[in-house]
Parts: sequence; structure tokens; C-alpha cells
Amino acid sequence: MIPLILAVAVMAAVSPAPAQELKFGMPSILNETEVQAEAELLATFLSNTIGRNVSVYIAKNEGDLRAQMELGTVDIGSFSPIAYVEAARGGKVRVIAQSVLNGSPTYPGIIIKRFDSHIESLADLEGKRLAFVDTKSVSGFLFPRAMLMDKGIDPGRFFKEIVFAGSHEKVISAVLLGAVHAGATDDRAVAAAKAKGLPTFDLEVVAKTDPIPYDAIAVRAGLDDALVRQIQTALVGMASTPAGRDVIARSRRKLTGHRPADDTLFEPVRRAEKAGSQ
Repeated sequence: MIPLILAVAVMAAVSPAPAQELKFGMPSILNETEVQAEAELLATFLSNTIGRNVSVYIAKNEGDLRAQMELGTVDIGSFSPIAYVEAARGGKVRVIAQSVLNGSPTYPGIIIKRFDSHIESLADLEGKRLAFVDTKSVSGFLFPRAMLMDKGIDPGRFFKEIVFAGSHEKVISAVLLGAVHAGATDDRAVAAAKAKGLPTFDLEVVAKTDPIPYDAIAVRAGLDDALVRQIQTALVGMASTPAGRDVIARSRRKLTGHRPADDTLFEPVRRAEKAGSQ
């Protein structure tokens, strides 16, 4: 009887502890219900693919997501391009994959105007009113501003007035209503405005920016390298598996997969950010 008890005790002592749960974080942007649903789909896919339970953390914003990853309470996070660049400066997160939406890893920012505005080029906007989204918007400010400056246009001097509308939809509405002559946004925002019933058929594109990378999937510093490779492999290969294709089919933001990524892919974002400080 004693040997049996000892054997059980030894087995209990050497039995591996259950693998620690991983947390996948996404910031709550606009529609929290949709963000939660997409995050849950990705977390379930990762759980089943890497054999490790992955739960969801919906961050208050991207600053909160960065803070939680720096503390080590969130292991994987999805960041907008500018939020990733800011988080990477702290040295406690690293990118491993990039979202691919509508079959592309990048998209352009655009400057739009009404079809009947008699504006044919950027030069025609001199002395006019322009709407940006806000100073943190990549397609609604950083890249359009960098494009203008690359063309020798100083926005502060070139335009009669610059308005920060606060959202892509408000930029689009301001252009449609004639409150501004042109506005900085992107095709996704125009499509969303169209879906809400705004008369976007009245809009035309004056100029496009350089390609903007889609979201970065990053991991916290110190996460086991073998586990990081498993996560990256799962994300990059999701379009080739039935479970991954199911996630893609149910994505509201038109996710079509992921590609491997490193920090250099986000250098264009850094350059655009720097353009305004020169």
C-alpha cells in the first residue's frame, strides 16, 4: 500500500502544470460588440490551433492595450499602425504579423471633394478649407499631411482653414455639406458612410497617399519564442485551414488573413509621423 501511495505522490509531483492562459487584446473602437465578436473568433481559432487557451481582453483604448502588454497581463495585441509605432518605442512589444484586409496588407489615404466643387487638383485647394480627422489618424491626417508636404505644400500656410472634424464620418459629412472644400479620409470610411445612407456618390478623389500598412499583431516582450512562432504560424496560415477560413468569412472588417511582419514594415508610418515635426 505504501509503495502505491509513494508512486501516486511522485506522479503528482512530476505532472506538468496546466499551460498558462494567454490573453489576446484588442482596443474598443466605435462598435464594441463587433470588436468583441471578432476578437472572440480569433481567440477561439488560436486556442484550437496552438492547443493553449486564449481569452479576450477588450482594452479601453490602444494606450490601455499597450500598458497591459507592458505589464505582462496581455500577451498578444492588435494595434493600429500609429499605436504600434508608439508602443514599439517602449521596447516591450514586437510585431509578428500584419492584418490583410480585402486581400491587401495596405491601403491608401485619400483627399476627397464634391464632384461639383470645380476642384481638379491639389493646387486648386489653395486658400480653401480642408478637414482632417484628428492628429492620431493615420489615413485622416498623418499620411495626407506627409503627402502634401512631399509636394511642397505647407498645410498651415496653403489652406485658408484646417478643421479637425473628430471622425472619418464627420470629415465626409463636412465635404458633402460644403462646410469644407476637401477632406482627408480613406476608402473604408467612405464605404461605411455609404452603408449609413450618406450620398457618397457626390464625392471624388483629388489625391491618394502612399500605401498605409494595416494593423500590427504584436506580442509582449518575454513571451516564449517557441510559443511566439506557434502564434505567428497560426495567424499566417489561417486562410489555408477550414477553421481559419470560417473566421475570415465571419469578419465584419473584411479580414482575409495575415502575413509575417517585422518592425521595418511600419517605417512609412514613422516617416509620416516625423514629417509634421520638421
